[in-house]
Amino acid sequence: MKYSREYILKSAFDVFMDKGYDSTSISVLQQELGMSRGALYRYFTNKEELFNSVVEEYFFKPFDKLARELNEDKEQTLAQLIETSYEKQKTLVNTIAQIAVHETAFLNYTALIIQAAKHYPDFIPYFTKFKKDIRKAWKLAILNSIKAKEIRDDIDVDIIAGLFNSMSTDEPSTQDVNETEFSRNIVNSYRKKKIVMDYLYSLIKT
Repeated sequence: MKYSREYILKSAFDVFMDKGYDSTSISVLQQELGMSRGALYRYFTNKEELFNSVVEEYFFKPFDKLARELNEDKEQTLAQLIETSYEKQKTLVNTIAQIAVHETAFLNYTALIIQAAKHYPDFIPYFTKFKKDIRKAWKLAILNSIKAKEIRDDIDVDIIAGLFNSMSTDEPSTQDVNETEFSRNIVNSYRKKKIVMDYLYSLIKT
């Protein structure tokens, strides 16, 4: 079999999702990927380098794309951004779910984010910047809605932007952890978040 960097990253992402960072050794990786250690080392020098590349490919790239897309339309209103945010995040989750081969438990996704924060250098500053970029989109949408007289003009824009930002970027809820289907759990969690955001919007609507 001819291996590629893309194959290794996709397969390693699935293994890290299934077993976690600490329980995944080079031996486990080569067994799960069906590769010799020498073949694996031709692409990555150690587990840490492979994990960091997985984080960059399947966390940073999708997150950057999400932030860029939410900030593209400078004229969108708050109601439009609520819908756009939900649809974009649902697409992101489904894309990630298609990469994972195993029937991955819902908690594994959240756990991998925590492990990335622990093991990837500068993950926290990166994620802080990501949340700041998303917050910028919410603030602009709120100002657009005030200008269009769709929401009240006596609200604290920064506080409301912070509330919407937290709802859209915080980790998905683990309330339904007894269910095991990865994509359905997270999409349902985002759907619940959208219900809360719709309600918050109704409170400030003119």
